[in-house]
Amino acid sequence: MARMDVGNGIQPAWENMVRVLFRPFLLRKWLSLGFISLIAYGLSGGGGGFNVPGNYGGNQHPNWPGHNPWPEIMHFLPLIILGFIVLIAIGLLVSWIGSVLHFIYVDNLVRNSGAISEPWGRLRSQGTSYFLWRLAFGLIYMLMLLVVIGTPLIWAFAIARGGDTAFKVLAVVWAIMAGVPLIVAAAIVDLFVRDFVTTVMYARGVRVMEAWGIAWPIIKENAGQIALYILILIAVAIVIGIFGLVVALLCMLVVGIPVGILAAVVILAGKAMGLTWTVPVIAVAATFGCIVLVGWVYLAQCAIQPALAFRRSYALVVMGQADPSLATIGQQG
Repeated sequence: MARMDVGNGIQPAWENMVRVLFRPFLLRKWLSLGFISLIAYGLSGGGGGFNVPGNYGGNQHPNWPGHNPWPEIMHFLPLIILGFIVLIAIGLLVSWIGSVLHFIYVDNLVRNSGAISEPWGRLRSQGTSYFLWRLAFGLIYMLMLLVVIGTPLIWAFAIARGGDTAFKVLAVVWAIMAGVPLIVAAAIVDLFVRDFVTTVMYARGVRVMEAWGIAWPIIKENAGQIALYILILIAVAIVIGIFGLVVALLCMLVVGIPVGILAAVVILAGKAMGLTWTVPVIAVAATFGCIVLVGWVYLAQCAIQPALAFRRSYALVVMGQADPSLATIGQQG
């Protein structure tokens, strides 16, 4: 088995990024790669939630003066449950699509392309396997956090809230001591899967568990280089973060200034016509705002393609160094 040399992997990864994005520069390819990476590395990893405002002690919430709000909430409970189910289904669908697009993005870096439809059928099986792994790993991780951290905190602050403050302090200390290693371990496992296991899946056309069996000996054999690889990725992440912030601000100016002028004109015209902030008007304004926000994020994602393409190419190069059968893009001697 060949040894990794993560330092020598930087140059071929950079050259592959330049080859894909600038030789030649094709706007359509950039827009396609921006869309793929937005779903694969942005939206598919997101989450959300909501909380119901209220004061559940002896006083009534000011929005519900003089009566208990729970009957109204219970009246809409079926709709609330249905909304949760729909949100979960949408989240799972986006996560699955993003998992497939992860491999499509890699495929485009290897083939110097911006295609979506053609590699979809070819890589859907690997993407689905990756999605199922992410789902199972996420559920196990959340269960571990609940058992190891959540249970002591709930006991200390809810069940034993009338007891000694020392229990609460110990629970918080335990949550920090147990939580930090769990978070770090989960981040490292996610990194191994995203960078190394999926590279094996793509190169060999196998599923997650079989790819783990191939990647794990390589990871163990090159432990020192893997540690250096992680340090390099931290440096790259800092650069990407700074670059991404600058790009996001520039894109906000590009999108925000004309949109702000247009919005001001529309608001002034609406006031002149006697329009008020009714529910339909608010709905239209919210929809327009969401469209602008998505457009801004998409524009920023397209602008940071050099950083993203280098980051993904680097993982491909490093695994190709360790095993020539996994080489997918050009390697330097």
